[in-house]
Amino acid sequence: MTRVGTRFRPATVPERLIDDARNGSQDAFAAIYRTYEPSLRRYLDAVSPGLASEVSSATWESVAGSLRSFSGDGDRFRGWLFTIARRRLVDEVRRSTRRPLTVAEVPDSPTCENQDLECGPDWAAGVLGSIPTRQADVVALRVIGGLGVDEVAGLLGVTPENVRVLCHRGLA
Repeated sequence: MTRVGTRFRPATVPERLIDDARNGSQDAFAAIYRTYEPSLRRYLDAVSPGLASEVSSATWESVAGSLRSFSGDGDRFRGWLFTIARRRLVDEVRRSTRRPLTVAEVPDSPTCENQDLECGPDWAAGVLGSIPTRQADVVALRVIGGLGVDEVAGLLGVTPENVRVLCHRGLA
């Protein structure tokens, strides 16, 4: 992530790198993976810690299998990636009766002194577990995933205004 003013801009890759990966370059795909996997993992660790590894693997497998059909730049790729991840998470939860989709319980106190994204998945999961599920989804996708308002709105099937309200309430 890079800092832009007071906000952080998620890492992204140039469109030519996506084109190279689409055309079979393993080095390009590896570079894309290295760029987006950390934020994807933070998101998955926050919303469903026990399934993050499985869902991440399934997500990248789906990306590799359907990359030829993708078109767009690095920001659109991030939205596409998180859409796939969220769908794989829902699929995994449906398949698994052993564990329902829940965010981890709120810890008694934060596990770090500096309460930012670097605090780790346990702290983030605890914070997300303390707010309603819909707000937690929006906050996780916006803050941890780095998706834009319109991308989150499309992914969740709500209006951009609703995303802004849910995010504001969740962060408050």
